[in-house]
Amino acid sequence: MLPSIRSPSQPGTANEETRRKQKNKVEVNMMTKMEEDNSPKEKESFKRATPHEEVECIPFTISEPTKTFRVGKNLDKQHTLKLNELIKEFADVFVWGTEDMGKVDPELAFHRLHVDPIFVPFIQRKRTFSEEKNLTIREEVANLLKVEAIRELQFLSCRECGASKKPNNK
Repeated sequence: MLPSIRSPSQPGTANEETRRKQKNKVEVNMMTKMEEDNSPKEKESFKRATPHEEVECIPFTISEPTKTFRVGKNLDKQHTLKLNELIKEFADVFVWGTEDMGKVDPELAFHRLHVDPIFVPFIQRKRTFSEEKNLTIREEVANLLKVEAIRELQFLSCRECGASKKPNNK
């Protein structure tokens, strides 16, 4: 015989099986609610912002026609010319690639990994990529190293990570 429990929310007694069923019902309702909350919203709310008028692309310089800025076609000529002069005056502010980036002052921004020393480091397995992706990765890393946005670190804990022969010399 199952023990009976007096429930303050309901008059009378309920056995353990009934309480388990109620608990499961509550958990199912909560999971359904969570799924509804995490369901993707309507696609219209994620639409990318677009200008409400037509725009024209104006190059920064004649020598580099790919570097452009966009100005609304409804803007009058006087304002367009002033905006054009202003943007060209401050052209050095715009970054077109990693090679244009300067060093960021550590007082402004600094990245550090906060690792709890209690945990043992875990060495991830080497991922393999297609040759095209490897080439892209190498180029991007070379660019970032060149502008000193990143630097190579040597970890002493990984010194024995190299390939070694097995006991049977294979």
